[in-house]
Amino acid sequence: MPQHFVNWRIQRLQQAIQREPDRQKNWSKLQELCAEAGRQEDFIGFCQEIIKTHPGQRLAWPFVERASKEKDSLLDWTAFTEEVVRLNPSDASAWSHFDAAHAQCDDDLELIAFCEAITLPQPKNPFALSRLAFLYKKSGRYADLISICQTLLQLNPDDAQAWCNLADSYAARGRYDEAVAAYEEALRRKPNFLVAWNNLGNVCHLQGKYESAVRAYEKAVALNKDDAAPWVWLCLAYVEMGDHQKAQEAVQKVQKRLPLVATMLTDELSDRVAAALAEEFPHPALKVLTRVSP
Repeated sequence: MPQHFVNWRIQRLQQAIQREPDRQKNWSKLQELCAEAGRQEDFIGFCQEIIKTHPGQRLAWPFVERASKEKDSLLDWTAFTEEVVRLNPSDASAWSHFDAAHAQCDDDLELIAFCEAITLPQPKNPFALSRLAFLYKKSGRYADLISICQTLLQLNPDDAQAWCNLADSYAARGRYDEAVAAYEEALRRKPNFLVAWNNLGNVCHLQGKYESAVRAYEKAVALNKDDAAPWVWLCLAYVEMGDHQKAQEAVQKVQKRLPLVATMLTDELSDRVAAALAEEFPHPALKVLTRVSP
């Protein structure tokens, strides 16, 4: 096939795709034609240009991602998704592909720097802020996390996750009353928020408010009976309240469910439960609890 005719057909198909980007048939034809002509790089380049201006174009992404995984590929997939986000910082699809590309990335400092750079011209970009919240929490930067959460809540006061992250930050800094208030705000927005119930119980526990802690742990247990952590803390709260009967009943339930959730218990937590209960009454479940490892 003459080269000028190939060029003409490629241009016609590219124009057709630009007019109707969601028509799968034209994408397939263009891919086949470029493959036959040995011009796969041109096809990938076209896909990249489409994505840069229309990151929500679902048909172009798979071709670019597949090309990045091919042997001896010159396409850096993570770098490409970063470029798309820079060009389209308010596009949910661009951020979604960015997340997928960076899923195996262990360099949190690099990700933080990238997201912070996005917020410089757009200080209220919710996509960058929500990712910074996750990264700040992961790295223990609670002062920064408080600031980020406050900004997110200005943008959306009903953001239950932001309220919970704010509460976690307050708790980490020993500001327990503020933490309790923030957890309650999260739960008003999302009544079945398991993490918020469990963490609320932990803060009440630290304050010595064992009845409030028990109510929170019982709610967490009701939401997910296979999560051992609230069960264990519930046992300890009962012991500290002096209600040994309920503590023993809770230990029995933990023992029954342990095969499914043992990996979710830590040695430290198990030892604390065992030490507290062993002083009050012996129970075979304690031997099981003390053997659990992370």
